[in-house]
Amino acid sequence: MKSVIRLLAVALLLQLVFGCSDAPAQPGSVTAYAAPADLPVHLRAEEFAVTAGGKQIDLYNGGMNSWNHPVIFGSFDMTGGPVTVTITPRDSFKTYKLLPRSLELVSKQEEKTITFTLQEAANVTLVLDDDFQGTVLHLFAQKEESDIPDPSDPKVVYFGPGYHDLGGYDGKPIILESGQTLYIAGGAVVRGRVRATQVSDVTIRGRGILYNDFITKDEYGDITLLLSFATNSKVQDIIVNNDTTIWTSAMHGSSFVEVLNYKGVSPRFASSDGFNINSSHDITFDGTFIHSGDDAVSIKGLSDEKEAAKALPVYNITYQNAQLWSDANNGMTIGAETVAAYFKNITFRNIDVLYNFDDRNNPDVLPDRSAINIFSLNATHFSDITFEDIRVEKAKRLINIQMDTTFYFGALLGSWVEDGSMRNITYSNITSYSDGTNEIKVAGWDENHLISDVTFKNININGNKVKDLKDPHFTVNKYTANLNVR
Repeated sequence: MKSVIRLLAVALLLQLVFGCSDAPAQPGSVTAYAAPADLPVHLRAEEFAVTAGGKQIDLYNGGMNSWNHPVIFGSFDMTGGPVTVTITPRDSFKTYKLLPRSLELVSKQEEKTITFTLQEAANVTLVLDDDFQGTVLHLFAQKEESDIPDPSDPKVVYFGPGYHDLGGYDGKPIILESGQTLYIAGGAVVRGRVRATQVSDVTIRGRGILYNDFITKDEYGDITLLLSFATNSKVQDIIVNNDTTIWTSAMHGSSFVEVLNYKGVSPRFASSDGFNINSSHDITFDGTFIHSGDDAVSIKGLSDEKEAAKALPVYNITYQNAQLWSDANNGMTIGAETVAAYFKNITFRNIDVLYNFDDRNNPDVLPDRSAINIFSLNATHFSDITFEDIRVEKAKRLINIQMDTTFYFGALLGSWVEDGSMRNITYSNITSYSDGTNEIKVAGWDENHLISDVTFKNININGNKVKDLKDPHFTVNKYTANLNVR
């Protein structure tokens, strides 16, 4: 009898411990940010209706892409358990994709409504009828915000919910000083620019939108968000919507800067790069989303020095956990401007390239543009560069490593009179699902400027592993050495 009682007790204990494993998870909660009531009508989007956790998510028109279709985006915060998201396109469609596929989202369609569940915060893109050049939707689901700054703090520049027009063509940018925090709250849209020059300990953050649609040619420049010679600073969470043909965001001569959960939407063709890193070091990007009409991200050497050896070096840069979409030029690139003492210790890791097209006006005639690119115009030294765990959904070309003296029909000119080389470059766990050429090009300059010690490890193209340099995807010139395929 005691044995029976003991067995029943053990069974009851096991049921208490494990019996709830099959119970459905409690749904999470959603914070939705209403668009400002006085938001200009052209910034509102009606191409999709979206709910998350049963709440309406207001959408924005981020601007027209290269093919004159709107790029739509919206955002919300989520906490706790899973959240159900519904998307109802206004227009009819036959097929759809939810990207990136690495999220492994399970979805269903009932009439025109697409439903899926987010287990945790993530950025999700909807493409209809496989038309990457058509109207697309980007949703930014974020973890609940914490440590919101006090609006009354004298070191805080605070914009609450609403539409804030800082003057457009006649307005000056927000100028930040050392120790200040710029906070743009969820539901806020600030029309203007931001400058942080020769500062330290600056933070730019919030769940709102920094929006720019004007070019002034004034003394401050027209980049929407610019950090110049900033150190120990941070950009976090904000959405930068740039509807101009100027770079969206950039840093120059900066160090020890973190860019976390940044979202850049700048689809206008072209030169609307997402967030460029110029002549800087000890930089970390983590959790970035970019849809740009030019390079999504470019790491450059920009200097007034004529000799690269005298210019600022570029080193210790980590770019990880990102989603990149580029309607022209490159998904991720080092170059083309490379006036720097050296480029060293640069890592791109765990990145989904959602889309990469070469050029609206010159398709298939610019073979130096690719999803993953190193393009050097100026003789300098590149070493210890790694691209790992990269997934490419759709792109014209896969990998380009090139030395040259001209870029984009002579728009940029370089020089190879100085010493220069590229070595210790690794491509590891690169997966392409693309229907493009998937070309892998390696092109050094001459006998004194070689590309050497390049490793291609576990390169998988549409289910087939690249085994050796005889693979037809490779294009390699004679100014290379010690290329290894594993």
